[in-house]
This record gives sequence, structure tokens and C-alpha cells, in this order.
Amino acid sequence: MKNSFILFLFVALAFSGCRKQVSYYDRPDFYPQPTLNAVLQKDQPVWAQVTFAQGLDSVHPSPCTDAEVLLYVDGQFAEKLQHEGDGLYVGETTAEALHEYACQVVIPGYDTLFAQTEMPEKPVVTGVEIMENATVDDEGRPCPAFLVTFRTDPNRNLYYSLNIYADFLNEYYDAETHAYLGHSTESGTMSASINTDDPVLLNEGSDQLLFSNAIITDTTYTMKVNAWFSNHGWGGQHIGGVIERSGEVVVRMQGLSESAYHYMKSQDAFEEPDAYTNLFLGIVTPLNLYSNVENGRGVFAAIAPMTCDTIFINP
Repeated sequence: MKNSFILFLFVALAFSGCRKQVSYYDRPDFYPQPTLNAVLQKDQPVWAQVTFAQGLDSVHPSPCTDAEVLLYVDGQFAEKLQHEGDGLYVGETTAEALHEYACQVVIPGYDTLFAQTEMPEKPVVTGVEIMENATVDDEGRPCPAFLVTFRTDPNRNLYYSLNIYADFLNEYYDAETHAYLGHSTESGTMSASINTDDPVLLNEGSDQLLFSNAIITDTTYTMKVNAWFSNHGWGGQHIGGVIERSGEVVVRMQGLSESAYHYMKSQDAFEEPDAYTNLFLGIVTPLNLYSNVENGRGVFAAIAPMTCDTIFINP
């Protein structure tokens, strides 16, 4: 209770501190900067969004409606994308795996924008297993780990993102009489691994399930993801006895282009807890999100559809 009061007092003081409007501040001029954004998806038509970045007093970017957006596939001109409104340009070319896509944007009065990316292959998950009592959460509760095995190619630079959903019902029975004692439930969607000890994730310097195959030397890899659950429930006595578990685990995995990987990494760095803390204290430094667009800003990236593997756990 005392700690809660101290925290409340600290927050109150922080927000009620001395503040005075700076009347003499002369905001520098902001020149609209052309921006190209697109996330191509396998087996879907190629598209691009062309806008102008606006100043701090603008909520939305300004759409560019008079651009000439040219698409190239493997270095060869494919088509001119057609404007469909609000700066959205769409083509008829379907994105296919292992092909390189480039976009050239000609805007009157600006340097020509250029960006390129490669469409990755759809990743293949070959197995999912559960390791009991692999770690503990912040409250000391035991948590399992999921062992996700997938194919990769150590001779190519490949990038992935992973997401896991788990929903378990644990039923407790007396070890001698087999009488029903009670149950507990736990579920959660995981895009990170708590207390990670997986070499690939450690090499990334983050517990986020966003990684490359930089240190994988075989054609398959088994990633260990320490689980955590956002929802818990209990009924009856749930301590001791024999545990019988049922439920399901759903694994979703995406192949990423290099540009998608770097953009998501920079986004994660911006959203790190320390960033929020520093922002609250007023000492945060500017962070530029990754961009692979020449003569402008934005990201031109590609993502392969998610591959899904579901395992059902029955008593």
C-alpha cells in the first residue's frame, strides 16, 4: 500500500510540474517529403502507397495523386501501376516467391524514388513439441516451452517472424484415489520468449520472435520458445496431484524479405520498454525507422503468407 502511494505521488508530481509555454519558439519550416510504402504478399497483386510526409501539426500524410509508379520484375519493366485514389497505386502483376520486385516513382518536382525487395518463400514448419516446466513467469508459476522445428537454407540469408497461440486446460486428480481435485486454465498469444535461452534469439539480442538464419548451419532448426500466458483461471484445488492436460497450440510463421525484417527490428527498438521510460523522463533521442527508399522515406517490403501448424493435446 505504501509503495502504491509513493508511485501515485511521483506520477502526480511529474504531471503537475512547472510548465510554461515557450512563446518565442520559431518552428523550422517543414518541406513535404515523398514517401513510398508497400508490403507485397505472395500470390497477391503488387501495390504501392505514395504520400507526402507532413509536419508535426498534421495528423495524416498527404496522398500523392499525380505520380508515375513503374514496376520492374527481376530487372525487367512489368507495368505501370494505376492510381485508385488516396495515393494508392495497384497493378495486375502477382507477386511470386524468389522474384525481385522494384518500384520507380516519378513525382513532378521531386527526385525519382526507387526501392526494391525480394519475395521470400513460404516457410515450412515440420514439427511442434511441448517441453514441460521449462521456465517460470514473473510470479514464479512454471511455464512450458514450445519446440518449433522448421526448414531453412544456410546458404541463403532468410528472415522469419513467429507467433504462437496456446490454450490449455489442466485437470488435477488425487495420485492414489484418482478423485477429481480441480482444474486450472491458461491461454495466451506469444510473439516473444520469456527468459529466452535459444541461441538464435540470443544472437538477435531480443526475446522477440523476429529472427534470421544467420547462425543456423543446418537445413532444419528447432527453436525453443519459452511460453507465457496472459489469461489464467482456477477451479477447486489445483495444487498437487496428477495433472492431465488438454488444449491446443497454434504456430504461425511468416517468411520476411530483408527490408521487412529490418523495418520490424527498428520498430521493435522504438517500442522497447526503455524507450517509453526515457520518453516519460524527457530524455529520449530521435529514432529513425528503417527505410530502403532512395530519395525519400518509407519501406518497400515483402512477406510470404503464414504457415500454420496446430497440435491438439488430449488426456
